[in-house]
Amino acid sequence: MNIDFKEYLSVMKKDYENIFDKITHNNTINNVDVNLHFKYIKFNPNGDLKIDLLVETLISYFTHYCFSAKKRSIDNNLSEIEKEKQRNKLNNEARKLFRKWVNDTQITSGEAGEMILWLLIEAVLEAPQVVAKMDLKTNPQLESFGSDGINMKVIDNVLNIFFGEAKLYQDIGKALDSIFDSIGNFHQNALKKHECNMVTTHYKYLTEGEKEKVYKFINDNLNADKVKINHACLVGYDWNKYKALNDINTRKSFIDKFEEEYEKESRRLTKLIQKRFDEFSKKTLIFEVFFLPFQSVQELRDKFNDEL
Repeated sequence: MNIDFKEYLSVMKKDYENIFDKITHNNTINNVDVNLHFKYIKFNPNGDLKIDLLVETLISYFTHYCFSAKKRSIDNNLSEIEKEKQRNKLNNEARKLFRKWVNDTQITSGEAGEMILWLLIEAVLEAPQVVAKMDLKTNPQLESFGSDGINMKVIDNVLNIFFGEAKLYQDIGKALDSIFDSIGNFHQNALKKHECNMVTTHYKYLTEGEKEKVYKFINDNLNADKVKINHACLVGYDWNKYKALNDINTRKSFIDKFEEEYEKESRRLTKLIQKRFDEFSKKTLIFEVFFLPFQSVQELRDKFNDEL
């Protein structure tokens, strides 16, 4: 594969680093190939989570998330005013796509979570999105797909495909149950090959010749150790420890000891997901799991939808 997928990454690392951090940990899952990422949203100088900055950043990437590179390209021969008009037009079109998706499907939680997962996969795993999923979700003439996103990268000459699953629930148990139900259905309903074909049909960046190359590569090697199937999962949930931020007497001490508290939480989360994996039949799959606690997932949804 002579395709450098990194050149198609959309997310700037500094945007990710302004919002997210992680704790170091030694948690492992038995009998499954899983990378656990315990992410968290940084505090601003006032001691509040950077939820507003997260929403603003997601909105700034609307067009990158929704549209192909070709559609986003601006003619350099245009005047600066004309270029700005084109950018505004694309941004408005992207917002309409989000609104249409929400209104048509009555989704109340998925859109923000899926876009956060997209940002994490691009910034952390450095695997670019290969299908502009919003166009598929909202265009009745195009067939949508089962996962919450499709990303790719080549590692040691092996094409790695990442199928996304993003869940935002108040309850961590329900979020995990929903993740495993979705992945189980994905394989039970034989969506893997269908979605690999979607890559070559709707790939955001490749030329027609490159599409043919990827198409042949996938079809020839899907079951021959040259294509690795990964599931990248976002597990967002309400963490009750954040209630300490609401009390002026506990706020500072909680922030000072935050990483210590979250490290303890990581051990609990590891036990919870280990239990799900123990009961899961697809143990040969590869997983990248991003845990992300919130003060309120509903607050995130409300702020995100208010900006649409």
